[in-house]
Amino acid sequence: MVQKAKKRIWYWDILRIAAMVFLVVRHSATATFEFVPTLETDWWVCNVYGSLSAWMVPVFMMISGASFLDPARNVTIDRLYKRNIFRMLCAFFFWAVFYAVYNTFSGQELKEGFADMVFKGHFHLWFLPMIMGMYIITPLLRTVTKNRAATLAITAVTAVTGVIIPFLQDMGWFLDTTLITGKNNFGFFSAYVCFFFTGYLLHNIEIPPAVRRAVYITGIISTVVVFAGTYLLTVRDGAHNEDMQGDNNLFTALQGVAVFVFAKQRLRNTEFKEEHQKLILDISKLTFGVYMIHVVLLALLDKFGFSPLTYPAVYMIPMLILFVLPMSFFLSFLVGKIPLLGRYIV
Repeated sequence: MVQKAKKRIWYWDILRIAAMVFLVVRHSATATFEFVPTLETDWWVCNVYGSLSAWMVPVFMMISGASFLDPARNVTIDRLYKRNIFRMLCAFFFWAVFYAVYNTFSGQELKEGFADMVFKGHFHLWFLPMIMGMYIITPLLRTVTKNRAATLAITAVTAVTGVIIPFLQDMGWFLDTTLITGKNNFGFFSAYVCFFFTGYLLHNIEIPPAVRRAVYITGIISTVVVFAGTYLLTVRDGAHNEDMQGDNNLFTALQGVAVFVFAKQRLRNTEFKEEHQKLILDISKLTFGVYMIHVVLLALLDKFGFSPLTYPAVYMIPMLILFVLPMSFFLSFLVGKIPLLGRYIV
């Protein structure tokens, strides 16, 4: 057990846990963001939480890229398809059916039929088809990382097409076309290819101290820009605009880079005690289930009136987080104990 644990790269697990915590923070704060009165106190509180947590999806992708793209790591097609993709497929359909059933019997007004809800999945399940697509092309992407110049080139190109151009379009500074845009599948997909390769590069290159400091400062500035930009775009449009907090926004990506580099630098050489290793590993394994479960808890609380729409966000959001986060981990643990099924859905 100890020998196996020593082979793990612990800062990946800690990053995964941190990103999942901030995902719950984000959804607790922003599930009702667009419905609270614009530019009033509750809106500003939601903006603070949303801006502080906007980095988590890029970091999730960077962790996956660092893990799966390294040519030195044993990542076989058999493992990708029989283990990773199959598990994601099982989880997607189980939870798509679960949330479709919940929506059907929750008393809400439905805009789609049951079959459509299952096929499309609940709003937060979008991540699973995307990551399955990334896993499918991972064998091809791994051939690119054998050549440093090719790796840098594809990272730069996808950064432009998937991150920079969509940001410029959100700001109204670039011609909005249907060829290259963050609103279509090409722009959407290339952003996550960019994060995949970025994670691989950040994990494998040594960043000088001066550059690290610049990255950290850029990350802090980017958080301020995301916060202020959400305000400015909302004022510009005369209606709530959350584009600056999007997963593939330029400044969201810069936040993610800063968080990833900080965790790598601070934790990669840390020697954790055996009991701490076990704790980190156990919590890390529960994060996938937390992702699946936390949304229904938020929906149930909202149904019973516990949301920033009914109580001031300044104390309602922390209360939601303090309840939903530990309960999601606990339920993830319980679901994981279901014989046969648990290992495939959480």
